[in-house]
Amino acid sequence: MPPPALYLGGLLMGYGLDRAIHFPPVGFAGDQWLVLALAVIGILLVLAAAIQLRLAKTTVMPHRAASTLLTTGIFALSRNPIYLGFTCLAAAMALSQHSAGMMLMLIPVVWVIHSHVIAAEEAFHAERFAEAWKDYCRKTRRWI
Repeated sequence: MPPPALYLGGLLMGYGLDRAIHFPPVGFAGDQWLVLALAVIGILLVLAAAIQLRLAKTTVMPHRAASTLLTTGIFALSRNPIYLGFTCLAAAMALSQHSAGMMLMLIPVVWVIHSHVIAAEEAFHAERFAEAWKDYCRKTRRWI
């Protein structure tokens, strides 16, 4: 399943949880500023990574083999800026909807991304880029 669909599925399942369980709304004074910050950060991370991948003429699609190991730009801050961006966007959506269910469902979504999607990508990168990958992992965290 494509990672964006995992995030969307989590949001939809969280919406369903809210309707079924009637969680109290999640909200606090000034939460709209956190929503805005998370949304802007998420969009910037995804766009910066996509542009950098495109300029390097390597794939944005996680199920396709990367032709280049990017270690500069946004990829110097995080080995997975797109997933980090999607996580920020999903959290912004959940908070904007005052949805406890969506926030709860973000936990298993991030676990699947971390444990399965990223783990598979990193195994490929370790095989394909060998020492360069090991060096990159020593310098750059998986998330932030």
